[in-house]
Amino acid sequence: MAVHASMMRKAISKPYDLMAVVFFNTREAKNPLGYSSVYVLQELQRPSAENVLAMEEFIDMKDSQFETKFGHSITASIHDSLRTCQSVFNTSEKRHAGRSILLFTCRDDPHAGDDQRRRQAVTKAKDLKESSIALEILHMGTSFDVTKFYKDLILPDDTEEEEQQQGEELTRERRTLANPTTRFEELMKRVSQLENKQRVAGKLVFTLAPGVTVAVGIYSVVKKSRKPTKKRLWKNTNQELKSIHKDYLMDTGELVSRSDYEYYQKYGNRKIGLTMDEAQNIGNVYKPGMQLLGFKPFSWLKNIYYYKEAKFIYPKEEMLKGSTKVFTALLERCQARNMIALVRLVVRQRTSVALAALVPQKEVLDETNAQMFPPGFLVYHLPFADNFGTVEIKSRSRAKERQVDAAKRVIKKLQFEYQPENFDNPDIETMWEIIKALALNRSQLEPVVDYTVPNNEQMEKRAGPQLREFDRLVFTSTVSQSAKIQSATSALLASKRVKIDNDNLDVETMVRRGQAQQLTVPVLKSWLTARGMSITGKKKAELMQAVIDAVCA
Repeated sequence: MAVHASMMRKAISKPYDLMAVVFFNTREAKNPLGYSSVYVLQELQRPSAENVLAMEEFIDMKDSQFETKFGHSITASIHDSLRTCQSVFNTSEKRHAGRSILLFTCRDDPHAGDDQRRRQAVTKAKDLKESSIALEILHMGTSFDVTKFYKDLILPDDTEEEEQQQGEELTRERRTLANPTTRFEELMKRVSQLENKQRVAGKLVFTLAPGVTVAVGIYSVVKKSRKPTKKRLWKNTNQELKSIHKDYLMDTGELVSRSDYEYYQKYGNRKIGLTMDEAQNIGNVYKPGMQLLGFKPFSWLKNIYYYKEAKFIYPKEEMLKGSTKVFTALLERCQARNMIALVRLVVRQRTSVALAALVPQKEVLDETNAQMFPPGFLVYHLPFADNFGTVEIKSRSRAKERQVDAAKRVIKKLQFEYQPENFDNPDIETMWEIIKALALNRSQLEPVVDYTVPNNEQMEKRAGPQLREFDRLVFTSTVSQSAKIQSATSALLASKRVKIDNDNLDVETMVRRGQAQQLTVPVLKSWLTARGMSITGKKKAELMQAVIDAVCA
């Protein structure tokens, strides 16, 4: 079930990821290396409808059918199983951004009394680490003891010696192994956390001082869910079409290359020409990287400074040796003194310079000792002066003190811990359910629960009297006033309609007063036609914009 759910998630969120399914401790064997008790069920490939249907067929398989087709065994070697997984990776010709093995097991000591097999498994685990293949253990059962075998697999014997030599590191292998899971929901959650391992969006050099640099990877913390972009397909073969843009000279038909383009900036009466590369390099004020500017107390960072989603940085030891040690020291000092670091950030070439605040984040573990949030720095972009806007409020009404108190009582009763991941976009979820039904040839859609709709029954149960009191104090007292405002508004609109129908209407004056929206389509067309401007096929918004452009020119 966990593998099936993982396939479904990857088919939607990460369709270009590759997955494989390998069984070990089976009676039958099927693998390229000829090992016994290791069965490659699905080769490394992108998740597809065929794979999902095959996994569903496997889930619905009866115990007797499973015994006939695969069988059971307890003689499989962990070394052979891991090496088979490594060979599955090696058979793929595509370049992988990251490789990981999720090992599901309920046996805490598979090689009890066999020291040779134990040493082989530990050696293979080290080999996987050197090959940049992450090994994750999903252990199940109430009596599972990780110290018997798997702790040596995840935490090699030389880890403590390396830490003494290099200092405390923030690596995944250093973390305490999570407690064994006993519930299916907990297992599904842990699989989802491991498979959604963040991929680095960029690698930067963080300069702390002259001669003191740290290599870091920058990651996205949150991203808005969007519908996938539409793609054009060839109707005969259903293959994706790719658009190619080329420019040709009208006189000779000669292809125009990139070097033939030229931009210009007008200064006075002269045109200063720039090539495309020169125009793009104008914005390269600083090289890509991160420069430490100073420190501020945490209280200096205000909520109004937020205007862009945050990023996350983590050391990249493979880029620059010793980065983890320096990064950890900076993180611990900022946490101890409750300080934030101010930096200048240039993510990549030809991007604008940004100022950012590095906010330290501690490692957070859940009740099962599994990691929820990793240690590192959150990168909050800071606004420039032109990012601040001014809002002019001409008139506003203030609530009475008893109305404010009633609102406070309602809010206090309806408070809950908000977690964005618990509220999916119902429109996007419905779209994916339709696609899933079409791909898997299903006649019915799974119901989509819209959690954005208020639960009126629960609200009435928790704050029924407070809501009715708030309604009595706020809305009933404003009914008469609203009626007066509505009648006055109707009279004003009627007056404006009379003015708009007037043939002697001063269009230019209304545009300068910001009342262009009140002009009707016939008035706009008449005004533009009188000045020889085209009105063919234009809607009201386009006509209004043409009038505004002409008046303000």
